[in-house]
Amino acid sequence: METRARFFVDRMLGKVAKYLRILGYDACYGSIETTSQVQALRKEGYIVITGNTRWRHVPGVFYCEATRWHEQCQKLVNAGLVRLEEIDPFSRCLRCNRALEDVAREEVAGRVPEFVYATAPSFSRCPVCGRVYWPGSHLDKMTENFQQIMGWNLEDAGKRRKA
Repeated sequence: METRARFFVDRMLGKVAKYLRILGYDACYGSIETTSQVQALRKEGYIVITGNTRWRHVPGVFYCEATRWHEQCQKLVNAGLVRLEEIDPFSRCLRCNRALEDVAREEVAGRVPEFVYATAPSFSRCPVCGRVYWPGSHLDKMTENFQQIMGWNLEDAGKRRKA
């Protein structure tokens, strides 16, 4: 499997970090304080994304001036930083950014609602924060958002990567 882009997203673009995680990208989220911090992040392989004009002309920083999350994501697509063939939808924790691990149904007993436990076809868990994920209406809504706004079919993209 090829290496996907890794992102460091500043606090001005929090929704972008969330949606990059939904797409399966490593998307760290925090403040950009110094040029040396930017250089260190770049050295670690991160693409630094900001909406702060202070960093607009700093080498290695992608400045995104759009105000809506879908416009911001579209700018990343247009710049070639986010590509449909790279995504691995719903594979990262939205809270702490770690790759999710598949877990057996028995391992989530008592940690999810009874109806979900009985009906969900599969479960994943974050190895750091322990948050449990499963396919459901929330996943359908996110998939629909990407389909309507970006024209991307996340279900097909995820199947292609796993094939």
